[in-house]
Amino acid sequence: MANISTMFCMMILISCKTNSHTMIKTDLKNENSNKQLILDFYSKVFGQGNEKFADAVIAADYIQHNPTVKTGKTGFMEFLALLKQMPKPENPKQPFMRFICEDNFVAVHSQIEFMGKENATVDFYRIENGLISEHWDAVQEIVGSKPKVIGTVAIDGQENSAVNKKIVARFVEQVLIGKQTAKTTDFLGDGLHLSDFETDYDSFRLHRVIGEHNFVMTQSEFEKAGTRFVQYDMYRLSNGSIVEYWTVRQMIPEHMAHANGMI
Repeated sequence: MANISTMFCMMILISCKTNSHTMIKTDLKNENSNKQLILDFYSKVFGQGNEKFADAVIAADYIQHNPTVKTGKTGFMEFLALLKQMPKPENPKQPFMRFICEDNFVAVHSQIEFMGKENATVDFYRIENGLISEHWDAVQEIVGSKPKVIGTVAIDGQENSAVNKKIVARFVEQVLIGKQTAKTTDFLGDGLHLSDFETDYDSFRLHRVIGEHNFVMTQSEFEKAGTRFVQYDMYRLSNGSIVEYWTVRQMIPEHMAHANGMI
């Protein structure tokens, strides 16, 4: 129910009329249109419960990786109908959101309050031919007072996306996976330390890296003590160094509503 509760909360809370447009500017037309599609999806579908719009933008062969929601367009439409029937919270907080995009992938990094609990979430979308074709996500409850998401959202167009992706990939491969801890200082800026990162994995696999100028996100899975997790890490870089970092992880359940896996 954790994922359902968080997505329900997003449906009630999300309004993309504030500063969302200023945080996601891009010079590439296709990336801009993909980001706008997801903004509209959040505003109209999660914010307004607009089933007609959802039906128009979800691909017929839509692939779902959320473990509690059935795959396909029909599965999502059933899920949306269920959300609309749930009682709405009183005086909900506006969620914090960060959007980054590369080519046909859009990642949404957010912090959302629901039923007195704060959750850090990542929703990750693949868009094909103007339609939302695949969705992955992870939800992690925030324990303690330290926020997991808030911070800079501005896209710095002076930063090189390709260079920053390579820096993050090397950091993951050499330090987090390869345990070459002596190289940590080659990647981290002031204020970040190896202790800020989880390194006690039995196994760790990097699946995908996307980046937009100063932001890079990795999609990974790891195993620890016989339990498997998905993990999304968000990095902000400046002048060749990682200067800010967030992570969201979720245990992979044994049974899911589909056979697609979480990653």
